Amino acid sequence: MTWDRRRRNVRRLARIAEVATRHGLGYFVQTLDLGNLLPVPMRRQTFKRLPAEVAARNVREMLEELGPTFVKIGQLLSIRPDLVPPELVFELERLQDTVSPLPTTTIRQQIERELGQPADSVFARFDDEPIGSASIGQVHRAKLKEGPEVVVKVQRPEAQATVDADLDLLRILAQRARSRVAWIDITEVLDEFAASLGRELDYRVEARHIERFRHNFRDDPLIKVPLVFWKHTTRRVLVMEYVEGSKLSDLATPESLGIDTYALAEHGAEAFMRQVLEFGFFHGDLHPANILVTPDGRICYLDFGIVGEVSEANKAIITRMLVAIIRQDAEDVVRQAAAMGVEIPPEKLQPMRQELKSILYSYYGRTLGDIHIDILGREFLALLYRNHIRIPKDFALLAKALITLEGVAKQLYPEFNILEVAKPYAERLLRERYPLEEGMRQALDEVKQSLLFLAQMPRQMHEVLSMARAGQVSVRSRDIDRERLEERMELASSRIAFSVVFAAALLGLSILASATEVLWFRATAAAVVVLLAFVWLAVMVIRRR
Repeated sequence: MTWDRRRRNVRRLARIAEVATRHGLGYFVQTLDLGNLLPVPMRRQTFKRLPAEVAARNVREMLEELGPTFVKIGQLLSIRPDLVPPELVFELERLQDTVSPLPTTTIRQQIERELGQPADSVFARFDDEPIGSASIGQVHRAKLKEGPEVVVKVQRPEAQATVDADLDLLRILAQRARSRVAWIDITEVLDEFAASLGRELDYRVEARHIERFRHNFRDDPLIKVPLVFWKHTTRRVLVMEYVEGSKLSDLATPESLGIDTYALAEHGAEAFMRQVLEFGFFHGDLHPANILVTPDGRICYLDFGIVGEVSEANKAIITRMLVAIIRQDAEDVVRQAAAMGVEIPPEKLQPMRQELKSILYSYYGRTLGDIHIDILGREFLALLYRNHIRIPKDFALLAKALITLEGVAKQLYPEFNILEVAKPYAERLLRERYPLEEGMRQALDEVKQSLLFLAQMPRQMHEVLSMARAGQVSVRSRDIDRERLEERMELASSRIAFSVVFAAALLGLSILASATEVLWFRATAAAVVVLLAFVWLAVMVIRRR
């Protein structure tokens, strides 16, 4: 690192320390050993730790003052509620990424640098007044020479350099904070955020996301995805189709849309289920400002900078997780969380299982409509945070998107419940895609009931014997030959075992019959083992006779 760069970093760190202290966060400045960078009058102050809610609000205000990179990092943290406390998540969700717009001349110069020709050579009309201005870029409405109405997203010329410089500072702060948050690899988290910011700074990445969504929903007449004009799209300029409509964030009341808002919310929820469980590619930033409703009632997604991906294996896990939540099966929720890659230390497994049961049991006896995924999801994520348990970033993003989506749907229709839409969709997917597993689950449910019956037998027998000793039961008996009794008991036990294995053989054959091609080998192996056991036991019973 050059001397000039080091000196510049010290100046910027001093500014961060001063801004943080002005916002009442001097305690954290001292904790990170930055107190010596404060102006002398500030160094003499005594700093106390603030209540969680107050500190969270002050952090949000500090990030907004520090500028674009810090706002972006805050927004990325808001979608990782396994890393920060719920009070801070709430405040970070409210971060305002709005800045004063750049002059039109600066924007036109950036377009000319990127497209290799003046804006007037590409656009028949280019509106000087932006329709949106954020930390990384601003958006203008225009009309191409070819005719279509478009929106033009132009990156601020200094955006990349500002982000790079701020990330240098954040890495210094991360090193200082590392020992104080030992349960998180804070450097790894920052690298993850830096990679995410890098993708957002390349508009071609967002353009590819848009194209992929457009392809996925090509057969859905109720979903609209803008067309990208690749001829005029570069790393720092994105040109796409203009779509007329109303942002959900701009609606005074849902009724002002003049359409069936329940049907709209329902289709939005179904579309999200398709994104996750069918396409394995979902919009990760579904807040009201990123959802447009067209005059004819279609849903149009905006801003594809943050997306998540789900592998085929994880689709099955998420489907089972949804069904486990709907069935209020705490044990299965924990199993699916482990399958997701959530690493739960052995000593925390039982306490977490109990806490999760307490959360789910609080909903027992209620209808599905009374179980709200936004509340349940926040409780689950808060549970992970309290136990210092991290989850894979795409699962964290999915949980956050699902919570946000239910909030958006309720804005359209207050009584809407996303689980009522998810239940038939997830259960149908289980039957269609994983018939073996669903059949096994039903069979295991029956086995559980049988085991429960067997587990109750000793207690029931004890009660009968106690009643007999108390003279409340009359017992008749007669002497029989002991050897004959042993033979009959052995024969009876053999017949019971024979019956159980025979039933298992039938189950194995039914599983084999319903197995998909992918699961054929495992199903065949399992069925062969059961059938061999059946034949062996049959021979043993015949010999004993």
